[in-house]
Amino acid sequence: MSQYEVELRGLLKPQDKIKLEKYLQKNGKLAKSYNRTQWCFKNGWKDNLDLRVRETNGDYQIHLKIGLPGKTNRKEIALPFRSEHLDCSMSLLKHLGHNEGVIAIRNANIYNYKKIEWAIIDVPNHSSYFEAEKLVEYERDVKEAEQTIRDVCHELGLTIFTGKQTMNYIAKLDREANKEFKL
Repeated sequence: MSQYEVELRGLLKPQDKIKLEKYLQKNGKLAKSYNRTQWCFKNGWKDNLDLRVRETNGDYQIHLKIGLPGKTNRKEIALPFRSEHLDCSMSLLKHLGHNEGVIAIRNANIYNYKKIEWAIIDVPNHSSYFEAEKLVEYERDVKEAEQTIRDVCHELGLTIFTGKQTMNYIAKLDREANKEFKL
């Protein structure tokens, strides 16, 4: 399935994380929790491709976002596969020229609030951040979805990363929390 992901993020100080989580527990609905390991491949970014293999609570997928990280909207494509096909999937990507990147571990609680998916994400032994996301089918709906998310973030007193801040945070995570891999 292919959709446009409209997503805004921001850093959460420990006290802000607790406050947001309590608010969403009271006023939203917990949709799911996950523990995720991602193999994020490096060489696609020059072509505006964000290619990953994800393992989320035992479920696997090849995940592609079209557009640079830091953009508020990117087209998203996911291809699930069974866990026993992990080696084959990694081999396929290696032979297509995707052979190195970083392993990123993220744990999250996902809430639904005001028709927005709110993820409170922990980077183990590092930091926490939020992602507020809406999926839209058509590009024409992206700006309206983004404004809706911005308005609710403002109501909640959340500070949203700019595109540059997002890229700086990703670089910081790559240096301090993620681990490099080569296939």
